[in-house]
Amino acid sequence: MRKIIYLMWSDSSDEHFMRALHQELIPRLGDIAGIVRRQLNIPDHDVDAASALRMENSAAAFDAMCSVWCTNEVAAALLDNIVRNFCVQFSRYHVEEIERLPNTLHSSECGVRTFGFSQVALLRCPQRMEYDAWLAYWQNTHTTIALETQSTFRYVQNIVSEVAGEDVSCYHAIVEECFPALAMTDSAVFYNAAGDSKKQQDNMKRMIDSCVNFIDFDEIDVVPTSEYVY
Repeated sequence: MRKIIYLMWSDSSDEHFMRALHQELIPRLGDIAGIVRRQLNIPDHDVDAASALRMENSAAAFDAMCSVWCTNEVAAALLDNIVRNFCVQFSRYHVEEIERLPNTLHSSECGVRTFGFSQVALLRCPQRMEYDAWLAYWQNTHTTIALETQSTFRYVQNIVSEVAGEDVSCYHAIVEECFPALAMTDSAVFYNAAGDSKKQQDNMKRMIDSCVNFIDFDEIDVVPTSEYVY
C-alpha cells in the first residue's frame, strides 16, 4: 500500500471547484481498482477564521490537497490524467505516511467534514542541515514536543520519496495536524492550555524553540484546511 498526495491549483470559483472535487473527482478515483481510500483537504470558507495561521513563503498556497491510498498496481500516470481535469496545475508527491496520532476522538461519516480543522504544513530541509540530521531531529525529538504542546487530535507525517507534476515545489515533508475549531483564533486552545496562561507561554516557547532547530520560517508554507475523508 502506498500514499500519493496531489497539491492542486485552480482558476475557477471556490464553489465550482470544490463541488467538482467532491462530486466528480472523488467518485472517479473511487472507480479505480486498487484505490482503497481518498481524502480532500480544502482551504474553504469554514477555515476563514484561521487566516492568521496561513503562511505562504515559498509558493502560492494550494487550492486543494487530494490524498490517495492505493496498491502498487495503480499507475501514477492514470491518476495524473484524472487529476489534471480538475485543476490548472498540480504537484504529485509519493510519501511514506507515519500516523503519529490517529483520529480516535472525532470520527466522521464518509465525505462529511472532519471536526475542527486540519493544518497542513509543507516543510523543506534547510540548506544549513544535512537531510538525515533534519529527518532524525523531526522524527526523534520534535514529534514528542509537538504532541505534548498542542491540542492536536490527529497528527500525520508524510515523508516525501518522489515528486512529479507540472509545478514541483520540492517539499521534503507534508504534515497534517487536526485541531479543534477554537484553535483557529485562540492560541491558548491551540497550545493545549485553555485557562492557563503560564502553560500557554511554556508550550508556545517549547514548540517554537524546537521548530527553529529544523525549520527555516522563511521557507515553510502552512495552509489551514477542512478535511474530508472518503
